Amino acid sequence: MALALAVIPSAAAAQSGSLSGLVTDSTKAPLPGTQVTVVGTRFGATTGLDGKYRVLGVPVGSYTIRVQRIGAVARTFENVAIAGEADTRLDITLQASALQLGGYVVSASRRVEKITEAPATVTRINADQLTYTVGNSFTAALKEVKGVDFFQTGIAAAGINARGFNSAFNNRMLQMEDNRIAVLPENGLPVGVFTTIPKVDIAGVEVLVGPGAALYGPDASNGVVTLLSKDPKQFKGLTLETAAGSNTMNVGDFNNRKPGQVSFSSFQFRYANVWNKIGFKVTGERIFAQDWQNQNTYAAAVAGGPLSREQGADWSTGYTRGGAALVYYFDNGARLEYQGGASNSNGIGVTSAGRNQLRNWGYWNQQVRFTSDHWFAQAYATRSLSGQTFALNGYSQNRQAPRFASLSDDSVKSLSGFPADGRMSAAEVQYNRTFPALFNTRVVSGVQYRRDEVSSKRVWLSDAVTGEDILMTQLGAYAQTETPINEQTKLVFGARYDDPEFYDPQFSPKAALLVSPTENSTFRLTFNRAFKSPTTLQTSFFFRDFAPGLGVFGNRDGITVKNAAGTTLRTLAPVVPEVNNTFELGYKAVLKDRLYIDVAGYVARYKSFLSPLVVVANPFAGANATFAFNTATNTKYTNAAGGEQIALTYYNLGEATLSGIDAGWRYVVNNKVNWTGTASVLKLDSIIQRPGDPLEATALNSPQAKFTTGMDARDLKWDAFGGFVLRFVKDYQFLSGVHNGRIPGFVAFDFNVGRKLNSHTTMNLSVQNAFACTSGTTTPPLFLNAALPATYQRGWGCGLGRRHIELLNMPSIGSMAFFGIRYDR
Repeated sequence: MALALAVIPSAAAAQSGSLSGLVTDSTKAPLPGTQVTVVGTRFGATTGLDGKYRVLGVPVGSYTIRVQRIGAVARTFENVAIAGEADTRLDITLQASALQLGGYVVSASRRVEKITEAPATVTRINADQLTYTVGNSFTAALKEVKGVDFFQTGIAAAGINARGFNSAFNNRMLQMEDNRIAVLPENGLPVGVFTTIPKVDIAGVEVLVGPGAALYGPDASNGVVTLLSKDPKQFKGLTLETAAGSNTMNVGDFNNRKPGQVSFSSFQFRYANVWNKIGFKVTGERIFAQDWQNQNTYAAAVAGGPLSREQGADWSTGYTRGGAALVYYFDNGARLEYQGGASNSNGIGVTSAGRNQLRNWGYWNQQVRFTSDHWFAQAYATRSLSGQTFALNGYSQNRQAPRFASLSDDSVKSLSGFPADGRMSAAEVQYNRTFPALFNTRVVSGVQYRRDEVSSKRVWLSDAVTGEDILMTQLGAYAQTETPINEQTKLVFGARYDDPEFYDPQFSPKAALLVSPTENSTFRLTFNRAFKSPTTLQTSFFFRDFAPGLGVFGNRDGITVKNAAGTTLRTLAPVVPEVNNTFELGYKAVLKDRLYIDVAGYVARYKSFLSPLVVVANPFAGANATFAFNTATNTKYTNAAGGEQIALTYYNLGEATLSGIDAGWRYVVNNKVNWTGTASVLKLDSIIQRPGDPLEATALNSPQAKFTTGMDARDLKWDAFGGFVLRFVKDYQFLSGVHNGRIPGFVAFDFNVGRKLNSHTTMNLSVQNAFACTSGTTTPPLFLNAALPATYQRGWGCGLGRRHIELLNMPSIGSMAFFGIRYDR
């Protein structure tokens, strides 16, 4: 029997051969990511970076070979003979197609694949789409991404979330930049506007909606946003872009500017070239804006004293960023790259307690990475420095407090600051290979190492007590297999194991069944589990006298609450990661070469929500006084002098089930005009809470319905182009920290028009929120406090430039006009 089994593989090998070749475009440039399929079998391959492919283990016979790549005209070759123990050569040239309906993505499976076959809801915004944008960075293009909650907080600042449970300090969406994790270690927030990549250097933005932890690890709970910069070889030459604009302020705003006054300017550049086998690029961007404004009021600094009207706010927003890269290209298509970048940011950012004044917030990164057909390896380091950033709410209260009366404004701002120095160093090795002997299974696997080192300059984190920086290491390993059962059916299995230092290991599985009845349509059924890890704030906050008699303490060790007699009243376990289990049923297709559609329904089950800051002990409550102790050390939480503190902390609570549908489409009206749209609905099906748990932790904080529709046109008469987007967001309740109220629904209309002046120069006019309708108005409470909700008055109104809010207690947004000129050579 053993002999017979040993003979079978040899016999099979003798009756099979291979197919290989090179796929190029009309200029003989290699085309990576091209699919070569042996029709009627499960055998196929995808071209590598050098455009080469090889299909192994094909049984002897005569076959039809199909070659396709979105953006190119597909080709079919009949009667291609495969001989035993021989390699059949088939080189192919593909012609470009004007049809750009689907495309290729990398974020769903961490490899190049057709978007219709990706086992997730994912959208890609390409470089050519960003070429036609102007003004306040690439973020405006995210308005049309299916499944995404987009909220604008300023002329150049915006945020996104997906599938509910948003917050003022949202970190459920993981940001990646050129394969590196782009988060701020000191608070867990995505890098966002601190990015070092200028818009003119972005090759693509991919947004994966839903859990992504199986391949990306902790913090990919609600999705992944990936920025990919341009390769010097693929995008050679010089690009210059300059823009000026205005947010049409109403007369009477705080700075007394007149409507239409210029309040925005930007300049970007990029230059790239290749000498022999070495490529390089340099990039830069400078944005300045006089932003929209409003003023908040906070509680009195002293009991019975006057309320604290916000002071010290500077609405001058500025971002400076740039970078450089050096790349060596190997003959086989592999590449070795070093890149570095830095940014400096100023402006105002929202927090759960109010707002921060960002002053010279610095962020930089360095990265070395190697890419070949089968191997990917990288090592990188990032650093975040908070500069002179301070809390506006803290400064406004401290400025009127008697104990700070003798100090200068700068001294009080310094005392109201949250100094931070967050460093991350990481490394990764990934390998992919197709195994013909295992039913042509493709395997992607890798290991990652990450080390975070965080300092609050001994002020507001646990380093204030230990005198040492906070260190956390994490080791992760992941693998994903894709097995074609037949030409129409594929099974995908993936899993990731993470071993973080501060809490128990995490196991994140995924599974997908994909059925493709035609070459450009796929039904999918998927399951994903993801974790939202506790941030440094939630484990290591240690700010005594955050306000007089009040302290904020992280919950890494557990907290015991006792009464004055020493009797234990309550024990809070150490914080652990939040869990999201999601089932999804979806369909993607390119229909009749004119319509691309992507529809997905999902059910997401969350448990162990991470709470906001909650008061757990109050020693000033008289006969009902309670006291908080560190469970591991049995040490009472007091201030530095041993005085009593009202204790605030974090803990896990509650469960919730959420369901919804996300849909997107793109229809080719003709070879110049496309019609696009998205629609999303979601519903909170159930919530399980314990008595006394804060409602905020399980607040949906997202609209239950939203949609967009728009058109874009290219290559019109006189080389003109243009487009518009109409966006609807339903009103919804929002509760996050001191922010409590209803965000009005709105309809907003954006448009852009432009013209190519010559082969190198383009001018563009973009107007955002040109026309808007709102479902009502929201009036802030007397002072910001979660117990004092804002007042909402329903009543639709419409008008040119009508202003509306997209996040509570941030400025209302009206029309913004930008005019830009771009030069490419």
